[in-house]
Amino acid sequence: MVSHQWRRFTFFSKEVIKDENGEKWSGLQDIEITCTASGRGKLIVGDNRGNLRLISQNMTVEVLQMYLNCLTHVVQIPKQNVIVTVGEDEPGHPILRVWNMAPKLADSNNVRVVDLTTLKKETGPVDVTCVVVSDNMSNMAVGTADGTVWLFYRHDITRDQNYKVIHTDKASITGLAFNKEVALFVATETAVHSYRKISEKKPISVFLSDEGCGLGLSLLTDHHQYNQFLIAPKNKFLFFTVDDPGNNLPMDGTRSHIAWYRGCLVSVAFARRAVLKQDTICDLTIYDMSNKFIGYNGTFPPVKALLVEWGSLFVIGKNNELYKLNEKGIQEKIEILKKKCLYDDAIQLAKNNQDDHMNLIKAHGDHLASKNDHDGAISKYIGTIGHVEPSYVIRKFLDARRIHNLTQYLEALHERNVANQDHTTLLLNCYTKLKNVQKLEKFIRSDGELNFDVETAIKVCRQATYFEDAAYLAKKFDQFDWYVHIQIEDKHDYKTALEYINGLPLEKKKENVKNFGKQLMDNMPSEMTSFLIDLCLESDDPPPPESFIPLFVNRNDCLILFLEAVVEHQPNASSQVYNSLLELYLRESQNEDVREKRSAQVVEMLQDDSAQYDPDHALLLMQLYRLQQGIVILCEKRGLYQHVLDCYIENDDYKNIMELCWRRGSEEASLWIQALRYFSVREDVQSNKHVVEILEYIEQKNLLPPLMVVKALSENANTPISVLMNYLTRHIAIEEEQTQENETLIKKYSEEAVKMREEIKKLKTEPVVFQTNKCTQCVKKLTLPAVHLLCKHSWHQQCFDELADLDEECPVCFHENRQTLEHLRSLDQIENLDQQFFRCVENAPDPFTAVADFFAKGVYNKPVVIDGERKSRLKQRRRPEVVKPTVPVARGRAEAIREPIVFENSPPEGNNPFADDTPDNNPFAAESNPFGSDDGTNPFGADDTTLTSSPVEFVS
Repeated sequence: MVSHQWRRFTFFSKEVIKDENGEKWSGLQDIEITCTASGRGKLIVGDNRGNLRLISQNMTVEVLQMYLNCLTHVVQIPKQNVIVTVGEDEPGHPILRVWNMAPKLADSNNVRVVDLTTLKKETGPVDVTCVVVSDNMSNMAVGTADGTVWLFYRHDITRDQNYKVIHTDKASITGLAFNKEVALFVATETAVHSYRKISEKKPISVFLSDEGCGLGLSLLTDHHQYNQFLIAPKNKFLFFTVDDPGNNLPMDGTRSHIAWYRGCLVSVAFARRAVLKQDTICDLTIYDMSNKFIGYNGTFPPVKALLVEWGSLFVIGKNNELYKLNEKGIQEKIEILKKKCLYDDAIQLAKNNQDDHMNLIKAHGDHLASKNDHDGAISKYIGTIGHVEPSYVIRKFLDARRIHNLTQYLEALHERNVANQDHTTLLLNCYTKLKNVQKLEKFIRSDGELNFDVETAIKVCRQATYFEDAAYLAKKFDQFDWYVHIQIEDKHDYKTALEYINGLPLEKKKENVKNFGKQLMDNMPSEMTSFLIDLCLESDDPPPPESFIPLFVNRNDCLILFLEAVVEHQPNASSQVYNSLLELYLRESQNEDVREKRSAQVVEMLQDDSAQYDPDHALLLMQLYRLQQGIVILCEKRGLYQHVLDCYIENDDYKNIMELCWRRGSEEASLWIQALRYFSVREDVQSNKHVVEILEYIEQKNLLPPLMVVKALSENANTPISVLMNYLTRHIAIEEEQTQENETLIKKYSEEAVKMREEIKKLKTEPVVFQTNKCTQCVKKLTLPAVHLLCKHSWHQQCFDELADLDEECPVCFHENRQTLEHLRSLDQIENLDQQFFRCVENAPDPFTAVADFFAKGVYNKPVVIDGERKSRLKQRRRPEVVKPTVPVARGRAEAIREPIVFENSPPEGNNPFADDTPDNNPFAAESNPFGSDDGTNPFGADDTTLTSSPVEFVS
């Protein structure tokens, strides 16, 4: 490659160094420059007088006397503040000195001196041509004009080292360099060599080229980029590694100086026009070796030296003037390249400088798109994936004519796994628009890593009617719902769908049956029914069967099969299952062909105690479909015998009416009464027989008073009197007998009342004689002190004190007296409750609720005091009894009951001999009642009535 083939740019600006007054800087005037170096923030210049000048960044100069005669070579160690110099204190006698610049130079301990003339065995002058030091300061090489290279090795160069001749040649040594592996490159006028393992006794030598270079035309490139040894013979550059001759880079011209600056090769060559005109002008060219372009090309007067420091390139001209080339910034370079539409160069430049180059690639794509180079533009946009928003690119290619480019970009998005659902949709739409089935199937059926959204791809394939591809995707990636959707809604392949659902996990089965069960039932009823039966019966966690009932709309036959299977295997199924099956049986029973069968199934279910149907719902269904047998079964199960009887009456079923009465009449007596009313209005002979039978039972159980019986039978004018004759005759006889018994009791009670009145009078007026001679408790003979009570019980004082709770109570009569007194107090309490009751009713918001509360609490219930004999008689005859009051008598006083106690349970109206309020029939009326007078003769008439004290006579 020749130099004119590389594009030229002006990435450097030329500047003449001036002083504070704006004049050319004259810090190097009037000296003869013999050597230069740079580093550690200094420009270093040596002259023929042995002086070393250190130039700082503000262009101040520090002059150091290094030799007495001439300073020929200077080397600055980059990482250490150490300078190596070669000069003469005497002509022809070169001396190498290593200077530690950190302390003061006046200290002789900081300088190592090597007399180079002593190294040569033969006599004669030593002409040093070049000096090089390794970066770690462990090795140093010195080349001479007679082709000898001395190597100083081991230890630090600031101390004494071993040395040896590592290379000899006939040609003069023109260049030396150490690479980062401390291999030594040696360049002569005619050849190039390399040496490895230089510290060993026999280093490894490699001949690299039979072409050499002039003095100062060799260098080592940057360690971080190339680490190559470069020489500049005429019209080319040669690059070498330790073992490889390297590259040959043709470049026209003869060079006087070369340097390495930030990955660029700086070359100074004699200009052609100067050669032709015999003029002294040089061309300075900066080659960007990474990007393959010329970053700068300009003319200078003859150049003495090139120096690199502070990020700039310094040039020392013929008259010791100083020039500086400032490199432009990376963004400024890029803008220059963009203006020239050199986007590839700009991108490469940004990459090499580790700058963001994605915006440049995007700008390049925009540029190509504006030039209608859409293929080139899309290739650039693909390079920006992950950095540029895809929608920016997609909008540029939405034109139908650019669909191929859009497809290419979308494919790249998916390959890099940055596509979203919209991108997948768009790509699949592109395939379908292009009818590119091959690419579509390749995209969908790829065995590699999934780089698209499956659900989106399925949707697009369905929309484009590529159902097979959609089904393939759904099945491959376990999109259960989508696969079933496609088979049922798109392909209408119900059999395949059902088989697929049958192989899914239980939860997915439930979900798909919920979504597609109706369609499958409509198209494959028998298969779907079998599937549902298996699902409900064979699963570990079966779904509730009632949830599938809505699927069987208009499929009663299949629903019956399903529910029968469920009931058979799951007797404890929900009531909804049984109710549905029951209703289906009843509905089918309306068909003449299967009526008998279905009715029998209904009855069988109703009679099955394990069936879980809802009785209320079932009864409603029986009434709705008028199935009498079912109604009877349900009503009997629930104890609704009245409804059962109504059902029999409605159908004039005499036999079952009587059977029900005999079977359940003891539990519900109203059945007999209702049956009597029913048969009483019938006019057939059989009804009369049943009436007689019912009357006998009513009479036996005393269910109705005769008057009501007569009234019920009088509703039918055709009822013969013979039906009632025997019943009435028996009842009248019983009434007469009861009347006689009542009269006997009245007489008895009257006599007892007279006796009681006389006894009370004696207690009040006459003394009481106690003739008991035994103690009631211990049954031993009474001895004094003794206690005699008016109730005719006598006690030892000691026995009485042990048993009596109160001194005035008889231990024997105590409980009976207490019961009587409590009854009296309860009566007084009821009297007081009357006012409270009426007050609550008047003030209550709901009077009915207040009344109900009083009766619910039993406030008005009367206490009953009876003995065993009379209680037995009461149960037999159901008549009221008057209990003879018991008189509690204490020592010296007595209390009386003010009124008799009457039982609450009264016989039916008409059987009570005391119901008549006429005084003639009532022996206890006020006129004939010995206890009704309040004249003071009744000891029970007032609360303050007490027996007067009477003398007590003790009879031994």
